[in-house]
Amino acid sequence: MDISVIISLVLTVVATVAGGFWLKAKGKLSQVKTLVKEAVDIITVAVEALDDNQVSSDEIENLKLQVTEFKAALKALIGKV
Repeated sequence: MDISVIISLVLTVVATVAGGFWLKAKGKLSQVKTLVKEAVDIITVAVEALDDNQVSSDEIENLKLQVTEFKAALKALIGKV
């Protein structure tokens, strides 16, 4: 076998392995993005609820919903879905 064939085979294997790692990392990055978005939603809802120095029952329900969505995103990230 020629040295160029060996180098080509090695590079093919390296590219295949790197591609697999990239797909896994890309999926995790997407999950992190979702988690951060849900955290921002919680903060936004909390700030809006506290804007008028009173928290209504609707605002509490909305905050609970946002926390539930955050927990689901966290579980998806750590693999407990």
